[in-house]
Amino acid sequence: MAARPQKRSRITREKILAVARTLFDADGYENVSVDEIARSAGVAKGTVFVHFPDKASLLTAVRISELEELLDQTKTRVRQLEGTDALDIITDLLTPWLALFAAHRDFTRIFLNQSELRGGSSALRLYEVCLGLDTALQETVSYLISARALTRSVSVNVYTQGILAFFYHVVTGLYSGATSSSDDQKWLLRALLARWLKK
Repeated sequence: MAARPQKRSRITREKILAVARTLFDADGYENVSVDEIARSAGVAKGTVFVHFPDKASLLTAVRISELEELLDQTKTRVRQLEGTDALDIITDLLTPWLALFAAHRDFTRIFLNQSELRGGSSALRLYEVCLGLDTALQETVSYLISARALTRSVSVNVYTQGILAFFYHVVTGLYSGATSSSDDQKWLLRALLARWLKK
């Protein structure tokens, strides 16, 4: 008996997500209200909040599967690393992430300011994606150090945190308007890394 309500709840959640994705993609996050999402999904506004604590968590839930898929692709690429051009390898690894944020600018603000999220499974999944990206970069740096593409005088952790700092700086630039496209982001990231990785 308990399985049926759980199944209905899951179906309702997926319906809300599908409707929210369609509306966010069509009109933008800021232009879509929770009332509109509830009305389009055929549920009460309170039902939306049963599944998602707030609108930011709903947008995160909509985008998180894309991030998780991208993380899986990144992990696969890290396992298949070859070559010794550190700049190319790191830039190529992060370029798809820049493209995703360029395509979903409304989500970029939430990604950069995760304090907007009020907990829940989406917040945890987002944290796990960030941790996964950190780990993937650590493994990449370890490979590059062992391949003598990066100096051993700098630790894996320092390299990784530096790369992430540049990455988040460039993503912030997209949100603030300092860079206007994923191509601009890639150019800026590559330029910053080129100067820093020479050390």
